[in-house]
Amino acid sequence: MLTPGNRKLGRKGCIYGFGLPSHTTCPGRSEVCSTQCYSYRIERFRPSVQRRYETNLAISKRRYFVDRMVQTIRSLNATVVRIHVGGDFYSACYAGKWLTIMQRMIDVRFYFYTRSWRIPAIREVLDAMSDLSNVRAWFSCDRHTQIPSVIPPKVRIAWLMTAHDDLPPVADLVFRVHRLRRVAQKRVPCSRTTRDVVVCPVENGITGSNTDCEHCGVCWRPFPTSESGSRIPLLIAPKGVNT
Repeated sequence: MLTPGNRKLGRKGCIYGFGLPSHTTCPGRSEVCSTQCYSYRIERFRPSVQRRYETNLAISKRRYFVDRMVQTIRSLNATVVRIHVGGDFYSACYAGKWLTIMQRMIDVRFYFYTRSWRIPAIREVLDAMSDLSNVRAWFSCDRHTQIPSVIPPKVRIAWLMTAHDDLPPVADLVFRVHRLRRVAQKRVPCSRTTRDVVVCPVENGITGSNTDCEHCGVCWRPFPTSESGSRIPLLIAPKGVNT
């Protein structure tokens, strides 16, 4: 069910990924992400990947999914799990299974990006996930979804940038579509704040060849919080300040 890292995630076996078929398991998808989905393109041109994801989907609907996933993670001695290299939380019941896995494996770091925050029933489970100390939850947003009106304290915002003027209102991290990566850019301004937000270091056109998710750790390592535990901005700096 889990696959070892790749060129982006890292090849040393620190991060393992779990994928589902794209589009059909993405109830919160937007027009923007549907047309730009990298995983969907991979599935179309690599049938073996599509078959593996379809098998994962079938297993995820079984009662034994939680126990089997826990056994798999333990057998691989995985320390970090990226949930949904492809696909998303397709139902509240399915999301609840992952919540149970996370609660049972508190020594394993889980992280994910999701647009299923747009589905109220699933959103409740995602909020519970984000409150766990071993989970890093990212709500994926774009110009179609915009930013959720309420952001849980430990949730971070990832913005999909599709044009040079497609600036996030607020965000903690920016991913750019492939054609934009030809332009080297470490940060982009937010339209509603005086701060810049960092572009994914793997995709910024500068450091990508020298790093990967395993070494970067921006998305899965502990997030900074205030003394009260409230949400503080991640990876952003006042304009003109280098980080």
